[in-house]
Amino acid sequence: MARYAIPPERLRWRPDNSDIPGESTRDIPVLEGTLGQEAAAEALQYGIANPGHNQHVFLRGPRGSGRQRLLDSMFNSLRPKARRNRDFCFVHNFSNPDRPRLIVLPRGEGRPFQKQMQRIALFVRERLPDILANEPIRSRREARREAAERDIAQLLRPLEKKLESEGLALTRSQAGPNARLQVSVRIMGKPVSPEEFRNMVARKQASDDDRKKYEERIKSYDEEIQKASRQIRKKWQQAQRHIEQIDMTETARIMGDMTAEVAQRFKANGIETYLREIIDDVLEKRIGHETSELADPTVLYGVNVLNMGQEEDGAPIVTTHSTSPASLFGTVDPAWRSGGRAVASFQGIRSGTLIQADGGFLILDAEDLVSEPGVFRQLLRILRAGEVAINTPTTGWNQAAQSLRPEVVPIDVGVVLVGDNAAYDELASISPEFSRRFRLLADLEASVPRDAKGIDRTCRFIASVVQLEDLLPLTRPALTTVMEISARLSDRPSRLTSHVGRLADIVREATFLAGQEDETEIGRERIEEAFNRIRRRAGLPSASRVLDSVDSGLIRLRGRSAGQLNLVTRERLAEETFGIPARLDVTIIGAPHADVSLESGGRQIPVPHFLMPMITRLLRIDALPDIHVAMTLSPTVMPEDSASTLLGQTCGLLAALSGLSLRQDLAVIGSIDAHGQTIGVDHINERIEAFYDACSHVGLNGQQGVIIPAMDRDRLALERRVIKACTNDQFHIMPAASITEAIERLTGKTAGVWKEDSFPEDSVLGLARANLLKNRE
Repeated sequence: MARYAIPPERLRWRPDNSDIPGESTRDIPVLEGTLGQEAAAEALQYGIANPGHNQHVFLRGPRGSGRQRLLDSMFNSLRPKARRNRDFCFVHNFSNPDRPRLIVLPRGEGRPFQKQMQRIALFVRERLPDILANEPIRSRREARREAAERDIAQLLRPLEKKLESEGLALTRSQAGPNARLQVSVRIMGKPVSPEEFRNMVARKQASDDDRKKYEERIKSYDEEIQKASRQIRKKWQQAQRHIEQIDMTETARIMGDMTAEVAQRFKANGIETYLREIIDDVLEKRIGHETSELADPTVLYGVNVLNMGQEEDGAPIVTTHSTSPASLFGTVDPAWRSGGRAVASFQGIRSGTLIQADGGFLILDAEDLVSEPGVFRQLLRILRAGEVAINTPTTGWNQAAQSLRPEVVPIDVGVVLVGDNAAYDELASISPEFSRRFRLLADLEASVPRDAKGIDRTCRFIASVVQLEDLLPLTRPALTTVMEISARLSDRPSRLTSHVGRLADIVREATFLAGQEDETEIGRERIEEAFNRIRRRAGLPSASRVLDSVDSGLIRLRGRSAGQLNLVTRERLAEETFGIPARLDVTIIGAPHADVSLESGGRQIPVPHFLMPMITRLLRIDALPDIHVAMTLSPTVMPEDSASTLLGQTCGLLAALSGLSLRQDLAVIGSIDAHGQTIGVDHINERIEAFYDACSHVGLNGQQGVIIPAMDRDRLALERRVIKACTNDQFHIMPAASITEAIERLTGKTAGVWKEDSFPEDSVLGLARANLLKNRE
């Protein structure tokens, strides 16, 4: 066993001591930006320096890969200028209230404009009535009323003389436009009304004949009285118009002066129209009319500033984690009146993050957008049109409220979507326009070269995390251990991980552990303890299932068995990957034709098309006899990981064909190609450690171990406990470059070499070939 095993010193890569750039993170300069990622940084730099033209950016990489750190560092170093810096202001549209008017002002002008209009609104509400009631204007109104009275007196004088000559008199019940004319009898120089004259007749102070005579005479003047009344009303209407004109002329003068100042200072499309409409509204509705039912001027004449440009020239950089339509595109909040009726007003218009980012950049989480395909399509339409329509919510509002449609807001925004591969593929499937709008793909690499430069930059990154978060410094041995873990996490030969979030989490936990012991720096043991604690927390469910499988006998770890083989699959829990020992059962039965099937947990898993042809070539036969090979994997094996068991499947199939039993104290990890050569699989360290843990649970006996693809030797970064067991010859990790090497380890027999048209009779391939040829006969 030991002669086939990888030497313990090659089970964990270690950096040269000289490659660590300091004795402690105290001595190491911090890293600006993120770890590696030159290609992604180049694409991102271009997208920030030259936004627009449908060149929006997709920054692609998994969470914890340093994508946000890279983004922050690029913006901090480039400090892009605002392409546009505008204040978007909504005001009431008097001619079409359902279409609030948009006024776009230069940077910093929105708030002063709002204050100026507030001053005008307060003037209309509080000072204008007092000004119109002051002495000079009041005197002018009184003078016009007196003139009207004089005109009316002159108008009535001929009628009064005519009546006087007949012993009658003309009386008015009151002055003003509501005056009532009446003809009375003149007795002893005083007018007596018809009612009083009838009373005199009743008291025998006058005869009934006199009454009839006077009533007939008074009735004869009805037409003239009506004519005179109409003339009086006309005179007073003319006077009233003149009086109102006095107020309107004075109001127009005052308002014109105030609004002229605003128009002079703020130059933008729509302002002059808006100011004229305010003056017209005041003159038409607030002069000479009851105003208690009208909207408050401070509301109606106010200005709703959606966003105010920055005082500096820097481009706004807005990050949002909300992908609701209201958050991204804006909305209209209702005002509630009695009875619960929603009333939409331009004052309730709220900007979304797209408007807030005008002239700069909006950073969005692509993984959140995936769950909102309708929102994503709307975002693409907005980027195409360059304008945002702010819509009223479509549910929970009455029809009147929903009719509010503010004018569209022009935007100039560079969008940066941040997400992983799955999010990119999902968005691409939602709309083909995605790839046209987000043409700049900044791809984060999962790893960096495991050379002196990569080690130096990784150490500098750790130093920057320590400094930025005020963590305990790491010693040289601690940094060396971080490099070893980084090599493991990269899961690639001669590479270090660029998943900086994982490394930072380890340093944070190590700081916590060291702090509990009042240590002033972090050593190697604390880094390893932190790494193991993080994995142990995440892997508790997985570890429990593995031990249950061993205790129940589902996984056998001693002896030999025909048609059974140990494999190791994997699963992901809480951002960590764990190996899961599994079992393969192989059964061969007669069938109408030769075929092979693979099942796991009741699911049929496709078998590679090259498997059976490869077996026939390997055994030097033209075709397999009519047999059915039924292979069953433990339910723990997921279909997407079935390829990692292909080496084991092939070994199990050959053993079944040869009639040989297989060692149960070994597990097979790896895949193969169509020529029978082994292929590496992901997370080789986690798979090895999972089988080691299972063997350790029942007790190590010096015979247990794993068979791995030979090419995976350079990816080994095993935990020290596994290395210790291998050093003590208690556990073995054996590489295999081909199927034949793997089957020899499992059966204890030579695979056999084709020579002189045959394999050795007692070899694995010789026995398998002989059995197949016998079945064919």
